[in-house]
This record gives sequence, C-alpha cells and structure tokens, in this order.
Amino acid sequence: MWTDRGASLGDYIAALIEALAAADPHATLRMRQVVGERRARIVLDEESVDVWFESDRLRVEPGGAGHVDGWGATDSATVLALLDGVLEISDAILDGYLRVTGAAQDITRFFLAVEILLDASPRVPALQKLADRFRDERRQFRTHTVPGTGRAPWYPFRSGRREADLLAKFELDINSKIN
Repeated sequence: MWTDRGASLGDYIAALIEALAAADPHATLRMRQVVGERRARIVLDEESVDVWFESDRLRVEPGGAGHVDGWGATDSATVLALLDGVLEISDAILDGYLRVTGAAQDITRFFLAVEILLDASPRVPALQKLADRFRDERRQFRTHTVPGTGRAPWYPFRSGRREADLLAKFELDINSKIN
C-alpha cells in the first residue's frame, strides 16, 4: 500500500509490472512467456515477497515458506547504485551485493524478465517516475557505503591514463585512482 512513509517492495513490483503493461503490453506478454509458471522470492533489505504470474495477472504476496523456483536478495543501497548506473548487475553478483539462487534455467528466465523491464524503462515515463520515487524514499541508504564505486575487486586489470582520458572526454568519472 502506498503511504506517506513510502511503498513496500510488493507495491513497487506490482506498480512496475502495471506500468509496463499499460505502456507496452507486448513486453509484458514476453515477460509472462519467459517466466511461465515459475515463482520467485525477492528479498530487499528486510522485506520479502513471492511473485508469479497467474493466468493474465501478476501475483505478489509476502514471502513465505512455500515453493519458489529461485530467489534473489539485495539491499536498497545496491538498488540505488544500479539505478544510478554506478554498478552493473554482473558486478553486483560477482561482488556479492546481489545474491541469486535457483536452477540455472530458472535464474536465466528471471533475469530475462528483469531485462525486459529494464529495456522498456527509458521509453516508459511511468517506470522512470517509479525509479525516482524509489530514490527519494530510500535516499537515507545513500549514507551507507555505496557498492560499485571504484574497480570491482575481482577485476584483474588496472585502469590506465588512456581509459581515464576517454571517460573524461565524455564527462564520466571512473571513481578510482589511476596508477
């Protein structure tokens, strides 16, 4: 339920799919086809929800002990870093900020569903507004160390001056020391 104190995880997920369906019904259909009857548990901070498509609608219920085909867990600081573009999903997984569990084919399908949503985001103002609202409601999490600033610990190569110069040309900051 949307309140003055903010929306719950379930509210956001339902609103994201509703906005996608209103703006791009074909994308929503693709998402439903990709996910099929699989159920996912999504954990954000202390909240947990189970999500799945039933017939022609999305179901979002509090996370329980029931069967799920996969789950993903992260925190608001990570989501903010992803929204702000300072962290990529692959880096979040490799660095342990986003944890996923399930059979490879199920996880792949869940990530395809997320990709469909992310692909539509630049074209759907309602999705952009939801992202802005999430940023506003969760801004207190920015006081914590934000993952994704600097080189990923698993990345074996050092950044060089040419890379820094190229990024500076496009007014981008690599957020790390150049050696």
